[in-house]
Amino acid sequence: MNFDVLLERLAADDSTAEQALVAAGAAAVDTVLQTLCDESSPVPWYRLTTVLQQIGEASFAPLVTALAAAPTAEVARRCGAAFADLDVPDKAIYRSALRHHSPAVRAAAANALQRLKARAEPFLPDLIGLFEDPASDVRQRAVWACEAIGAAAIPALRAVRRAPGRRRRTALTALATIGGWDALDATDQHAVTRLIEVKAAGETPVPVHLCGSWYAIPTSDQSAVLDTFGLTGARPVTMRLGAAAWNNDHHNWSLGEHGSCSRMYVTPALNGWTLIFGTLPAVAHLRGEVAIRDTVRAHCAELSSRFGVAHWYGASCGDGWTAWCLAEDGTVIDHYDIVESEPPDDEDDQSEPDESVIRYYDDFVPRTARPGVLHEQLSIDGFGVSAADRSQWARRRYNIPDHAHATDVATWLSVNPGTLGPDCTVTGRAILALTSCGANQPSTPGALAI
Repeated sequence: MNFDVLLERLAADDSTAEQALVAAGAAAVDTVLQTLCDESSPVPWYRLTTVLQQIGEASFAPLVTALAAAPTAEVARRCGAAFADLDVPDKAIYRSALRHHSPAVRAAAANALQRLKARAEPFLPDLIGLFEDPASDVRQRAVWACEAIGAAAIPALRAVRRAPGRRRRTALTALATIGGWDALDATDQHAVTRLIEVKAAGETPVPVHLCGSWYAIPTSDQSAVLDTFGLTGARPVTMRLGAAAWNNDHHNWSLGEHGSCSRMYVTPALNGWTLIFGTLPAVAHLRGEVAIRDTVRAHCAELSSRFGVAHWYGASCGDGWTAWCLAEDGTVIDHYDIVESEPPDDEDDQSEPDESVIRYYDDFVPRTARPGVLHEQLSIDGFGVSAADRSQWARRRYNIPDHAHATDVATWLSVNPGTLGPDCTVTGRAILALTSCGANQPSTPGALAI
């Protein structure tokens, strides 16, 4: 059988060539694997991994050798993808790879067990053995595999926590990753609470990684903030932990429907402003930009009725989205939201995008200046001044460009959490509190920095 010809046909997307290579079994492995490791080959790498996976056990040892000797990260990635999904009847074959001298092989074997999910429970002792691995990637893979096993892994991990040894730290990470606070036993919960109290004392603010939305209110009355946002179950945390929880909730795609709206991080007063990070349930479960925008506006207006001023900001770490909403005394005075517009169907269409697609402005309603607020009384002689004119006046007054980023507006008008530092005056404590979506529900999974 001419394997080179079959590979040429496979490059041309001939499914019969794939079937022929799989039927050839062990005889085809070396040629297919050599092609997989050749980054210049015209054969799609994923077609080659599929062949090796279907051949099964005969691919195991050659893939181990190729992984250990991979000359580039790309070759290692390809071989690891094939290795993790081999069609073998007994997954115990991966045990030997967990003890291989190459960290790439050990990590790939842990990845293979991770894909088994709950069926990997018999391999828990092997995975826990990797908690002491010198390679951080291998330790992380072992934690992810334990997470995939789920609640069934908790008793074994708790046992590790009560025994001596270097595995204890990674076991704590695995427990938090599986079930958050609820996965910890009483001893660990007490230890974490004490550590939070020690680290919170005199904690210096540090910049927050911004991805999502947050509110800014000029108050140090945390009880009033909790009441207005409908938050319960408040628990003191460090500022570092609160920010880590917010980012975990927005980037952990395994948390499910209420992952981003179960809890909110409320800062201490920072230069007189309390920041509230998170997504309210009233916003999280809406569909459509207009409905979300209108709900945010209404909430900002409501907050400003109680606190005099309320700001809402939004930013993304993955694209150019940014937004803000400013309200005073129950009225939205300015709102900006940039939305990625769809490209024109006709590539020759050079027309400008519809302004309503990319920005939303509300009337600028002048207010009398007061401490901590930059808005001043605006006197306009005569009538007939357009909303656009008033909005542009606002931007000129505060040097806000038409497409300013939310962090710039926060710097000018309140507090920019992305630039927090030791010069910031801190009053009170940071807390995590539950929304209506999180109340009476299991704690949010995630290993958070304290």
